Amino acid sequence: MKPLSLTEIVESKKFLFFGGKGGVGKTTMASATASWLADQGYKTLIVATDPTVSLSAIYEQPIGETEITIIDKQENLCGLNINPKKAMGVFQSRMNNMMEGFSTLFGSELLSTPCTEEIAAFDQFVSHMADTEHDKVVFDTAPTGHTLRELSMPFDWSGYITNQIESRKELSELMGFVYDENMINDLKAERSRYDAAVRALSDETISAFNLVLLPEKLPVDETERAVEDLGTFGIKVPALIINEVIPREVLQGNWFLERRRATQDKYLAIIGEKFQDKVLREVPLFETDIYGVESLRKVGKILYG
Repeated sequence: MKPLSLTEIVESKKFLFFGGKGGVGKTTMASATASWLADQGYKTLIVATDPTVSLSAIYEQPIGETEITIIDKQENLCGLNINPKKAMGVFQSRMNNMMEGFSTLFGSELLSTPCTEEIAAFDQFVSHMADTEHDKVVFDTAPTGHTLRELSMPFDWSGYITNQIESRKELSELMGFVYDENMINDLKAERSRYDAAVRALSDETISAFNLVLLPEKLPVDETERAVEDLGTFGIKVPALIINEVIPREVLQGNWFLERRRATQDKYLAIIGEKFQDKVLREVPLFETDIYGVESLRKVGKILYG
């Protein structure tokens, strides 16, 4: 069976994820993809889960951190820039309501673990995996290692919460707290919700997790590890976008640029050898910064035609 092209991948899936090492341009590629899809008539939402990213800068307008914002200069496009600290407040409030009186007794400990902020951000992410209002949801994910932690921690954390509550059942009753099995069931439902999101991530009929990299040693090595690590969650990577490739037409005898391009050629060959089963798409190094809808459209045209 002939593999899908990059254009076919993004048009045939609802959930599109862009990941990679920090600084390789995944936000640009995610945003360019969202803009391109919106131009094709798809009602599109772009969600940034990277705490270091600002969609506001790339779209040149304020983008909500808790509420979805309409992109002014482009039809069919909305954005959300998840703020982990604000997400944590929303998450803690919801969990406190879920655990009612028990959270008053033990909530400060249970909801203040070192990883709570990351889990809260993932909780926001999960809510958009159940989206029914948009044709496409594009996720600009956190750098690879951070994303992998977010994929694994919710199950450990929800299991920890359940074990803590069950182990303290006797103590809570002694303190006059009415132990409610419904509370445990609610927490188990949360765990099932996370499970469903990861299953959706690995469902190739609705999701695609594409990686962005530069033709350099460290990004290539990290991409290889990311493909393997995502595979442990059952998530396949159909495509790689190789960013900032120096155009040959600008070399013109420039010694520095020729040496840099020769180095890139070496790693482009390595990428082609290591990832023969992936769709590979090169994006050139631009002479200016990429921000604003029109610049994103230029990148989208290179990616998808």
